Formats: sequence, C-alpha cells, structure tokens
Amino acid sequence: MRTATATGAASSARTVQGARRPRRSLILILAGLVGLCGSPEPARADAAGPACVENGRLLYLNGHRAYGRCHGGDPVLLYGIDAPDVKQTCTREGESWPCGRHAASMLLRLTLNRTVRCMGNSRDREGRLIGVCHVDGMEVNRMMVQLGFAVTTGTRYTQDQDEARAARRGLWAGPFDHPADWRAAR
Repeated sequence: MRTATATGAASSARTVQGARRPRRSLILILAGLVGLCGSPEPARADAAGPACVENGRLLYLNGHRAYGRCHGGDPVLLYGIDAPDVKQTCTREGESWPCGRHAASMLLRLTLNRTVRCMGNSRDREGRLIGVCHVDGMEVNRMMVQLGFAVTTGTRYTQDQDEARAARRGLWAGPFDHPADWRAAR
C-alpha cells in the first residue's frame, strides 16, 4: 500500500510508520529514565540494615559475627574518620588501656539493635563502601569523633575533634599513636 505525502510524493506506509516508531520509543525511553531519576530507591552505593562491628571505623551491614569476625553483608568504612585497631592500646593517667576495643565497643553501642543507613559514592581498593552512616537521625561518624573514639582524616569533623580534645574525651585522655601510624608500624 502506498500513501501520498504532503508534497505529493509517494512513499510506503511502512516507511511512514517506521518513522513514528523511533519517536515513540524515544519517548518511552526518556519517560523510563525520568522515572528512574525520581525513584526513592537508594543509589547503588547506599546500604542499610543491622550492623556487625569489626572495629571503630569498619562495620558490615547485614553481616553476622562468627569466630570473632564479621562475615557477609556490605562492608562500610566510616568516611572522614580513623579509629584505633582493636589491638591498639593507649595511655590514660599513666596506665595502658585498650582504646581500640573501647572504640569498637562505642561503635557497637551506637548501632546495636538499630537500622544503620550508610550513604557513599566511592569504595576503597578492597571494595568497601566509604560512607557516612546514620542511626535514628544521628550521624555515627560525627558521634565517634565527638566522643573521642575516632580522629578526623580531613576537615569535616575538625571542630568536633577539637571539642573532644579540649574535654579530654576518649583517646584524648592521654597520649596515643595516631591509628594510621600505629597500623603502619605493625
């Protein structure tokens, strides 16, 4: 079947219909993309769930503890902070104390039996999400620094660290090796 165009030239109906299909397809694709952009679903790098605490700066969302370690789940490194390894000790009033275990214990207390929501847009070389985590509207990363059980690795939590240092909270109660320096020496 042949049809006439506005110019009077003859063309096939197949060609005219074929020209309309890409336009409809393009509209459907654009509508789908707009739907995805406005979706309330979390970005691929976001994670949420109960936390298994490995140490004061690393937790596993939806993981479980077995044989003294976290297994499974989504590993999340807390963005902008560093905390002592569980084996690290610090000094307070001239006495050694297990500051690394205390840092892990504090992170556990902040997250225990709660849904932890972490948002991040990058991963470290081991594939762990680097994120900012929240529990009940509270930013966990900031709380760890405010309580003195983590140090800042940038400028985001500098004021919180200065306040913890001035109040001699947590690690700041005495001299300690910076967590990164302590790990490098091991």
